[in-house]
Formats: sequence, C-alpha cells, structure tokens
Amino acid sequence: MKKTKKLLVIFILLWIVGFLVVWGVTLFKKAPAKPSAQRDILTKDGARINGLSSAPGLSMPTGADAEAEAIPARCFRTAPVDFKDELPVMGTIKGALEIDLKFEVNGVIESINFREGDLVYQGDLIAVLNKKDAQLKVDYSKSKLDTAKTQVLAAEKKLEIHKKLYDIGGIIKAKLEEVELEAQGARLQAESAEIELKSAKSELQKTDLYAPRGGVLGSRDAEAGEFVTPNNKIATLYDIVQVFVELGIVERDIDKIALGQRVKVMVDSYPGTVFTGTTDNVFPVIEGKSRTLTVRVGIQNPDALLLPGMFARAMITVAEFQGAIVVPSISLDKTDEGYKVFVVNQDNTVSSRIAQVAYVTTDFTVISSGIYEGELVVVDSPQELKDGMPVKIIEVQESTRENNKEK
Repeated sequence: MKKTKKLLVIFILLWIVGFLVVWGVTLFKKAPAKPSAQRDILTKDGARINGLSSAPGLSMPTGADAEAEAIPARCFRTAPVDFKDELPVMGTIKGALEIDLKFEVNGVIESINFREGDLVYQGDLIAVLNKKDAQLKVDYSKSKLDTAKTQVLAAEKKLEIHKKLYDIGGIIKAKLEEVELEAQGARLQAESAEIELKSAKSELQKTDLYAPRGGVLGSRDAEAGEFVTPNNKIATLYDIVQVFVELGIVERDIDKIALGQRVKVMVDSYPGTVFTGTTDNVFPVIEGKSRTLTVRVGIQNPDALLLPGMFARAMITVAEFQGAIVVPSISLDKTDEGYKVFVVNQDNTVSSRIAQVAYVTTDFTVISSGIYEGELVVVDSPQELKDGMPVKIIEVQESTRENNKEK
C-alpha cells in the first residue's frame, strides 16, 4: 500500500515539472526581440528598402542588395552601318511606247498575220487588205502612162517635121509654135500619168500593214473580211525594248518620292529575278478614289521578259546612308528640346542625351550627332528612367545591316 502511494506522488510531481517546462518555453517565445536591426524602412520617395544592416541610420543598399534594386533594361549597341529605307509599292508593267496600227486606205481585210501577245520585229507583215481594186488602179495608171508616152513620141515627131518645113519656108512661125505647144502638152500629160501611176502603186503598198518597229502586239481590234478605214484600229503595238512600271503611291508616302530614285521590280513570272530602274516621271495630280499618286519607273528590257499588263511589286529606295549610327525608334522620346535617349554608362547607370536626328522610320532612326559608336542605348525598361539610375542589362541587340534595313 505504501509502495503504491509513492508511485502516485512521483507521477504527480513529474506531471507538474513537465507542465512548468512547457509553460516556460511558451513565455520565452512570446517575449519581444531587441531592436538590434530594423528590417523594412520607407525611403523619402516612398519606396521600400529591404535588408538594411543593423548599423544605425539609413543608407542605400550595396553589393548584392544594390544589384537587386537595379532596373532591368534591354539595350541596343550602336555601330556604323549602311542604312537603306525602301518603300514597298505595287503597279503594272506598260510599254514605253504604244502605237495604234491602222491601214492608210480603205479596204476589206484579207488576212491578219498575228495573235495577241506575239513578238514582232520591224518590217514584219501584220495584216493585208484585198488588193483587187488597188491593183486595177495601178494597171489603169500604167496603161495611161504608156498612152501618154506614145503621144509624146508622136508630138515630138510632128514637131521635128514642122521645124524642117519652117526652116525651108514651108510654114509660118505661128504654125510651128502651135505644134510646139502640142508637144509640150503631150509631155505634161505623160508626167501627170507617171505621177498617177506612182500614187496607185503607193496605194497598193498601203494595203499591206507592216510593224513600224519591234514590240509586242496587243489585242486584235478587227478580223478578216471586215471593211476598215484609216480610222479603224487593227491592233496596238507595244515597244518593249524599254518598258515602264506605273506605280500607285498612297497620299501619306508622297513626300518620300523624288525623281531619280532607284527602284527594284519583281514580277510573278520570273520569281527571284530583280529588274532595276529609276523614277523618271511623277504625275502632278492625285487621282482616283484611292487618292494615289502615279509614278513611272523606266526599265530596260532587251530580252523582252517584261510584257505590258504584268503585275509588278516594287521597292523604291527613298533614303540611303553609308556608315550611319542607327538606333531603334522606340528608344527615342520626343521632347521640346529634341529627341531624348538614355545611354548606359560604364558603372551601369543611365544618363539622358539629346540626339540630332537625320532620318526617322517606324522601326529605326538615323542619328547625325549625340550618340557614338559602341554605346549602349536603352530600348526598353519596366519603369521611367532618370539620370543616375542603376540598370541591369538583360539583353543587348547588336547593330547589324540586317536589323537596320527597312523592309
């Protein structure tokens, strides 16, 4: 019985000791810590600075903490490049010279010796009129000339006889003069008949229609068996030794166009082939509902590859710079003072500059002064930059010919 009481007392004492130990530990954890280091402090600008040292007072973070506070930025490294801005446009191939082919005389078409799109050379026979009537005129005029020549011979023979008679006093002078006039009239009739024959032969020649120069024939506007006059067009001849591209320039791009600009032209018929030319004519008015300006580009076409009516895609070189400093246009901020840009210093802080701009496009801008070769220009950052701010460069785009060429 005594042994049981002892065990009970020991158990109660152990339980009390355990309770006291647990209670003491709990009180110790709830006790406030000494303010040896203040962890979070707001700066004058309202930004929270984390991880300050336990030293009294405020100071900017250094080392790893400073790197954590740097603003991430994407940059562009400048370098001299050859910059070209090209304006893409579309248009149509046309012949530099278009000639309406017509007969010079009336008649019925006997034959047409071409199809649309045929390539012809100077002197090729295009079409023929029925020659029956023209040949009859030639035969009649030739007969008339022969008769007139015979009359001339007779008149001259008569004149010769009368001259001998006059010399021996057989006739008076008035009779001789009369015969002389008859001979002169016969000669004039022969000359007239000769002219008439030439005219008839010329009319016969005009029943054949020849190509006045080399080129491509357009659509046929007449058919065999049809009666035509000099007012009726048989076909159109396009000179394709030299062609031009007629391009439509939208109103917002008109100020970029000038005479003499280099143009590259591509057509679907010859993929990969580039034809070159220059702007040689800018129309003085804007026409059509699309409000476009027409520009003509002359192109040499010795191999006759380009045909009138072809659809063309062209690239007009509107600006070109050699060895220029170029930056992305997004890096520039237009202010009252000019174009401002942020440049990264050697200590990874930024400073603003005013750059002089020579040429601006949607993607890239040519700088004339204010930015130099090899400098890092800030292109993008998550917040507004100010002079002296530290940045962390997360990407650097290099300046190359490819990324500074406008498409």
